[in-house]
Amino acid sequence: MKLIGNRFESLSPRQKEVALLLADGLTNTEIAECLEMTVHTVKAHRAEVMRRMEAPTFAYLVGQIQRLQLAKTTLDAGRSKPFRIIVVEDDPWYRDYLTDNLNERGFIAVGVADGEGFNAAWAEFPADLVILDIELGINKENGIAIAARLLENSACGVIMVTAQGEPEDRLKGLSVGVDAYFAKPVNINELALTITNLRRRLRLSTSA
Repeated sequence: MKLIGNRFESLSPRQKEVALLLADGLTNTEIAECLEMTVHTVKAHRAEVMRRMEAPTFAYLVGQIQRLQLAKTTLDAGRSKPFRIIVVEDDPWYRDYLTDNLNERGFIAVGVADGEGFNAAWAEFPADLVILDIELGINKENGIAIAARLLENSACGVIMVTAQGEPEDRLKGLSVGVDAYFAKPVNINELALTITNLRRRLRLSTSA
């Protein structure tokens, strides 16, 4: 599909218009009227489209274009879905601060206090991204352990937001595969921008 997409992108804007109208079932004459050009010009564009798309037959060309249109529709639909986030933070004030700010920015964020809460939330609300504190209470599973088991079984994003900002603490988090690491107090705008960039990468990779 990526190769077909590259071929399509090599077409000129006018050739793309002709290709899409052909895929919609329009005749050369109808395309000429629609695009205000001669039938001869439409035929020339059609021949060049078939050459660049490496289509041996007209039916093959139409099939390629329709596949591209379906893939784009699926990708756009995926991008429009709400991006779901679970915030695992034992400090009630900070948990509410993060979830409230993320929800105001158009994300769907819920907050939990510890690993047990995360397990319950994940079972009901599988998320696209998990934001984890490291220390989650005495005798509680810490954020690094949660991240490690989560990433073994899921392709979701993971961001650490913690008071532990020493280099060795960052290395522990990054070593298990987390996507980013923020030390408290986090700049909420920087966090939101990081999540937006991560959302784009995650959804592009799942649609490839």
